[in-house]
Amino acid sequence: MTRQLLTGVLAGACLALGLWTALVQAGNRDRGARVNEQLEACRMLEGVTRDKATAVLGADWGLLPADPTLLQRAVQPRPPQPQPPKAKGVQP
Repeated sequence: MTRQLLTGVLAGACLALGLWTALVQAGNRDRGARVNEQLEACRMLEGVTRDKATAVLGADWGLLPADPTLLQRAVQPRPPQPQPPKAKGVQP
């Protein structure tokens, strides 16, 4: 009787774990779709030329400050990060 009870509890726990996993995965898919939409919106903004950047950013964020360097820094690409030199004789 004890063996049957323990086996039933274990089977029920496995079933509950499987259902919980399916619910979590469904939620992750929904969140992933929302993040993907935001990523596409960001890519579209990055594709805007410098001439239209002020108009697009102003439409999204309201009036921009009069400081032109703020916008220039926002649309300029970042400089590449220097790579540290590799040590000679060391294998990965």
